[in-house]
Amino acid sequence: MDTILTLATLAAAIRLGLPVAMAALGEVIAERSGVLNLGLEGVMLSGALAGYLITRAFGSPWAGLLGGLAAGAGCGALLALLMVVLRTNQIVTGLAFTLLAQSGTTYLFERSYTIGKPPPVIPSLPIPALVAVLVIALAAVWFVLYRATAGLVLTAVGEAPEAAAALGYRVVRIRALATVSGSALGGLAGAMLVCGPLGLFIQNVTAGRGWVALALVIFDRGRPGWCVLGALLFGLCDAIQFRLQGTAPAVPYEVFLALPYLVALVALGNGRGRGDAAGGTSPARLGRP
Repeated sequence: MDTILTLATLAAAIRLGLPVAMAALGEVIAERSGVLNLGLEGVMLSGALAGYLITRAFGSPWAGLLGGLAAGAGCGALLALLMVVLRTNQIVTGLAFTLLAQSGTTYLFERSYTIGKPPPVIPSLPIPALVAVLVIALAAVWFVLYRATAGLVLTAVGEAPEAAAALGYRVVRIRALATVSGSALGGLAGAMLVCGPLGLFIQNVTAGRGWVALALVIFDRGRPGWCVLGALLFGLCDAIQFRLQGTAPAVPYEVFLALPYLVALVALGNGRGRGDAAGGTSPARLGRP
């Protein structure tokens, strides 16, 4: 155990958990307004590719983070148009967008670089800088949801949109803005993944982290702080499985790869149906136009 829980493992846990935490914060905003964004995985992929290409073009990983943020906002605008304005089925639309993003990012990446050759490594940001970005985002989301009028409006729109509309709030506009804002953080999460210590983009680089972020938001009932802690726990499991692969070579490595996702599924199953009096419940109109 001493060879597994080392400082290097903890550092890897933070590095692997940061993108999941940022994506979960974005999903908290969207779900608070009643929008279930199952396209989060595709948004993260789009942000990752945008962050990689912009960092390659400008030589600055900070520019890459901004590019991922902008790409996520663009994806959110498309999703808001479909799910909020045109009132399409949110589950089908989100899944379709993720499939489209997986194929689209692969196609664009292969068009940009030669197949079979390793992609160029980009300048990367240190972990403390990424932690600072996450802390700022967490503080901003917490303040908006629990200390600002905008948080009360988001909650009203997610719980009782008819009542919110009767008070003069434009439900469609608020949900659209929440979807764009949440997707922007999702795109930033993808950019953090490639502009951090990883320093490169590969096909499907997010490896299901968007789905894990969705599970964390459902499990923690949209509480930002708990979502971040859950993401760091996932990162710790992910880091440990890399260590275990080297200590137990007789066990198929696919078993270790599945470990973090099994932990997420168990947590999701145990958290199903839970709620509390401090905003720890899913919106009543979640996923319904």
